[in-house]
Amino acid sequence: MLEGPAEAARYALTRRLIPVLRHHMVVHLQPIGMIYEVLERRLSVVNPDLDAIREGLAKINSLARSAVVSCLDVVTWLSPDANTSIGVSDGVAECVSTVNSDFRFRGFTVTNECGDAPLRVSQAALREVFTAALVAVTDSAEEPVDLLLRLRLAGDQAVITVETRPGQATGFTSDIGYRALVWSDVVALAQLHQVILHREATLAVLSFVASPSSAVCGVASAVG
Repeated sequence: MLEGPAEAARYALTRRLIPVLRHHMVVHLQPIGMIYEVLERRLSVVNPDLDAIREGLAKINSLARSAVVSCLDVVTWLSPDANTSIGVSDGVAECVSTVNSDFRFRGFTVTNECGDAPLRVSQAALREVFTAALVAVTDSAEEPVDLLLRLRLAGDQAVITVETRPGQATGFTSDIGYRALVWSDVVALAQLHQVILHREATLAVLSFVASPSSAVCGVASAVG
């Protein structure tokens, strides 16, 4: 069971991500209705083009399968599994993709220079702590800034740095939709997931321990 601060932080983060997660769920469903209308018109003619209809049905089937996968993925955001791991580079890219549209709308830019690292870490830890850190950093900024992300491996840990630099873009709005995330929210989630945090004026450092299955690979890569 979550303790109070971590539970509050997770709820606040989830509320902030709901618009993106909602879009993630419906993006594959919206075209299905359009394809259905096209197929309905094609079937109404005397001699319908059966090959085109089969092609349309195949598209509906593919979109439906993608929608199921997307919905299941959203469920893992809302109810994370502590035993699921993800490649740290893929996980960083996923988190950035989740918040990037909102950041761009508010004038923030993200440059991901994390590269391709083989280490795997807890997906829940990366999603919650790293994403919360990105949101908290932008929420605390008085004006839009640029975020530079870098990654290095240190033994069995993936160390991610988030550096803020003067912004070059202008946002369309400063509305965040729900309460601002503060650094104490990130700390609460980090304690929950045993992530090491360090923050200075323009730099945040997050250290994620490798999942057991990839610890040996991570050490070899860090040494090599």
